Amino acid sequence: MSTGERSEARRQAVAMGPGVCHALGLMMLVVTEWVRADLKDATAFASHAYLKDMIEFAASLADTDWYKPAVDLYDTVSFGEPRAALWAAVFMALVVRLNAYGPEEPQRLLSWVAAAYCLLATLALLPYLAVPGAGALVLLALSGGLVNVATR
Repeated sequence: MSTGERSEARRQAVAMGPGVCHALGLMMLVVTEWVRADLKDATAFASHAYLKDMIEFAASLADTDWYKPAVDLYDTVSFGEPRAALWAAVFMALVVRLNAYGPEEPQRLLSWVAAAYCLLATLALLPYLAVPGAGALVLLALSGGLVNVATR
């Protein structure tokens, strides 16, 4: 197998494997940063209609058996800095995707670690999806497109 064929095979494997998780992580990063920026200068939290939806969604998830352990695991693996860890995971995923000529095994490992963290973050931050509502599908498509474009 030539270097070009190997690079193409690797690109397809990376695109098909953890790419969906990377796109989910990017989508959650955008949503959480938007909410953070929106609430930063808020004088009255009651004026933000999406907060009620987020609280109701979080309450409904709290009644499930899997949500609390997912949030606890997310808090544990992010070492108390979930925002920074999500930024790092998304950044790491994009760097690995942009570097087509890097060492294959370490990049595959970094890609899967970033994908696992992005998936965990998505599960833990599900209440944030109340913010964009149906627009989450559009945001996911845009995130997936960006991840695909970054894949060389």
